[in-house]
Amino acid sequence: MNRFQRRRFLQQMGLGTIALWATLASCGNRTRSLGAGQGRSVLVVGAGIAGLAAARDLADQGFVVTVLEGRDRIGGRIWTDRSLGVPMDMGASWIHGPDGDNPITPLASAAGAPTFVTDDDRVVVYRPNGEPVTDGELERAEAQYHQLLKRLARYSEDQDRDLSIAAALRAIAPDAIADPLLRYHLTSWLEFDAGGDIEDLSAWYWNEDEAFPGADVILPGGYDAVVNYLAQDLAIQLNHTVEAITHTKNGVAIATNHGEFNADYAVITLPLGVLQSGAVTITPELPSSMRRSLAKLQMGHVNKVVLQFPRPFWDETQQYFGYAHPEKGKYSYFLNARTFSDAPVLMTFGLGRAGLALEQQTEEAIAADVMSVLRILFGPNIPEVERLLVSRWTADPLSRGSYSYAAVGATPDDFATLGRSVNEVLFFAGEHTHPTYRGTVHGAYLSGQRAAAQVAQRFSD
Repeated sequence: MNRFQRRRFLQQMGLGTIALWATLASCGNRTRSLGAGQGRSVLVVGAGIAGLAAARDLADQGFVVTVLEGRDRIGGRIWTDRSLGVPMDMGASWIHGPDGDNPITPLASAAGAPTFVTDDDRVVVYRPNGEPVTDGELERAEAQYHQLLKRLARYSEDQDRDLSIAAALRAIAPDAIADPLLRYHLTSWLEFDAGGDIEDLSAWYWNEDEAFPGADVILPGGYDAVVNYLAQDLAIQLNHTVEAITHTKNGVAIATNHGEFNADYAVITLPLGVLQSGAVTITPELPSSMRRSLAKLQMGHVNKVVLQFPRPFWDETQQYFGYAHPEKGKYSYFLNARTFSDAPVLMTFGLGRAGLALEQQTEEAIAADVMSVLRILFGPNIPEVERLLVSRWTADPLSRGSYSYAAVGATPDDFATLGRSVNEVLFFAGEHTHPTYRGTVHGAYLSGQRAAAQVAQRFSD
């Protein structure tokens, strides 16, 4: 019986529950050793998918594992909100490239989570004045966009220093950003995929990563099915905010708002933005190579706005509605939830600097802003939004951004550097530590498995 089969059997027998330890008064402020000094105890900081992947693999190998999570839920940047009566993923939504060796696909299957292919070709794109773009015009704009990226690559390769994508574009095609359809593609494709604003993305390395094959799919029942499945039977301490990490060659001590924990090893899955903020002190400090890489990489500002209406007023068969917004990064396309649920819901996005600016607005201001776009697309008499959900990942102190990207001056080696071990007792994971699949759920998951393998190897040495 393999690992997935064993846990499915336990679940069916009513034994596969998540072990959420008592977190408040019963714990006090005592120091808990968790078997430290015996070589098999591991603290995992963070119950996102990287932390759960590491904890799952280590627990299955017989290590004594405790996961410390600052939130009152697991999942990290996988966050399924059900307050509208239907699952809405406010963080990760897609399995990007579900075919081949993408590890999230078998996880979703083992968790019993149905998937739905989001068809990128089922889209209508509108000009700033609301005029629909013909299929021929859209095809020509897409071809022009791809040619622009080829010119961008050639130009940047000839430079003796790294530039931002925006700076390179101004040199080779000064009017590109002003062109409505090119701006639409730069926002909806490039900035969304990379996670950063073109003013900040490295022209050399913004796309130096890889992808699995296959059309992207979402999980209509919620992405949290995957993390809940991974978390079965793990010892997870919720509401335990990590404040300080102290390490020696003999072990690790982690101070939280509910006391200190000691173990032989620790897997640190704090997001890049949290590591950069200094909110968690690490003593002794990280090696200079890791600190340099931390300074060069950046966290993106990708935020979602989910709007629920009393009834649909759009073509329910279309997967997406695109809009060449005059402001780059702002509400450039809408995902139609009616294609995979009964909910009269549209989801749109703020990306890059526009995504960061969105976080400073009230929900009322955001609703008015988005509705002004929808009235351009669908007419002035559409119904008002009934309920609104907004993600604010940069303002969240436990994430401080959406996902990492290669800023000007950064290289793929910087992502790899952040995945190195320290003192052979601290091991690091998270999407920002996987140079091949950074910024993805599968990259985060694979990084957690890598960290678990590093711990196991250290133990066996």
